[in-house]
Amino acid sequence: MSICISSFEADADKQVIGRQLANAVSEAREAVGYSLEQLAVTTGLTVDELVAVEGGEGADPALLQRIASGLGLPAAAFIAA
Repeated sequence: MSICISSFEADADKQVIGRQLANAVSEAREAVGYSLEQLAVTTGLTVDELVAVEGGEGADPALLQRIASGLGLPAAAFIAA
């Protein structure tokens, strides 16, 4: 196994993108005026799933599309974020 600086840079880039995505989801939810519980009811997701997404974890495209739809945003609103 080899270790190089590019491996660390790639991980750092993923963390920054994940944090930006999490912030975008949180800000969009707050802009609509939804609580986590309200968005959970609207999307059919659990509060725990939403907390994970807003925490930068577990944001797969299917979840992001459901969240965007629940917020009245285009289906790909967060996928490009």
